[in-house]
Amino acid sequence: MAAALLIALTATVGCSSAAYVTDLNKRLTSLAIVAKRPPNALYTVAPPDAIRVEFMDEPTLTREVALRSDGSVTLPLVNDVNVAELTTEQIRQKLETLYVKYYKEVHILVTVTAFKSKQIYVYGEVARQGMQPYTGSQTVAEAIGAAGGVTTRAMTSRVRVIRGDPDDPEIYKVDLDSLIYEGAAREQVSLAENDVVYVPPTVLAWLGYQVEQVTFPFQQLLSPVLTFEAFRNLSSNNRGSGH
Repeated sequence: MAAALLIALTATVGCSSAAYVTDLNKRLTSLAIVAKRPPNALYTVAPPDAIRVEFMDEPTLTREVALRSDGSVTLPLVNDVNVAELTTEQIRQKLETLYVKYYKEVHILVTVTAFKSKQIYVYGEVARQGMQPYTGSQTVAEAIGAAGGVTTRAMTSRVRVIRGDPDDPEIYKVDLDSLIYEGAAREQVSLAENDVVYVPPTVLAWLGYQVEQVTFPFQQLLSPVLTFEAFRNLSSNNRGSGH
């Protein structure tokens, strides 16, 4: 009986209003849509990313190609070219140097069309937990929006960005409410490769999860809190194996 009462209390007092969360998620989703833009100049491609090489003066040469395991792509006339760990601007410069042997003037545009080599992670009280492709330009708000927004159990004023070694990470605190509704630029965090965005539950929601783990032990794998702990273990294993 006590467990049932605590769970019921969690579902009411410990949650944000549905109207507030709906409005917040609309704003976050709009950010995620706007964020579908070319990556910033610092993004470096790696296998198995894909790029589009557009020849402005010779459109028949235009190709969309995926990087092979050795970091190279095959293009007309110049054949295999290694582009791994280069930005789109560096690739453009390299290709124009190669193609000047065949054309007096060469104007090339390079864009990334498939982001597959780098990831970020969003866990906790969001609609869709898990991995997202890292494009080199996401912010914490955009990543949460791309994850479908927050749940009514989210403590939106205490979002965390975890960076670096999971056992000794750098942690950045983000007040999502201030960021979205007050335009607090100081709360915006640009994400880096392998960053983890964690949206914690409210205190009462967290207590509710603890009760559920005792009352319904087979459901504990669904807990956002435990999912984040599972991620830390997975991330530690990946880093230990050199990935």
